[in-house]
Amino acid sequence: MSTTKETQLLNLFRQVSTLSVLQLPDELELSRPAINLLSWINSSPGCGVVDIARGLHLSPPTISVGIRRLVNGGWLEKRYETSDRRMQQIYLTNKSINFLNGLKAYQTKLFTKFLSNLSFEEIDQLITLLEKAVQGISDGTND
Repeated sequence: MSTTKETQLLNLFRQVSTLSVLQLPDELELSRPAINLLSWINSSPGCGVVDIARGLHLSPPTISVGIRRLVNGGWLEKRYETSDRRMQQIYLTNKSINFLNGLKAYQTKLFTKFLSNLSFEEIDQLITLLEKAVQGISDGTND
């Protein structure tokens, strides 16, 4: 890719990264890491600390601290296996389910506006190209 195209693309990514479509609303009472934790648990209900740590590429102690805070805030609940009290299963509470549903609706509204000037074909093409670019960086082929 020419240096001019790389610069142009990098500038576009910088612009996109500052758009509200990628930002969280200011009035949220949770941090982005806490929301990431809730989202991961939402996709894997009943998971354990080690599962979450692996999935988020963080240490189990870091996850334990986050879970403790979210349990104390009423966002998560722990359930224990009857056979082994050390095995905790982590679940969302109704509070966090409602929160994530509201956040998803907010993000969907913003993405609809963000993509409103594109046709369905252009959106499909954008998705395909972004998936291809992400795959390239994931494979390490863009070193």
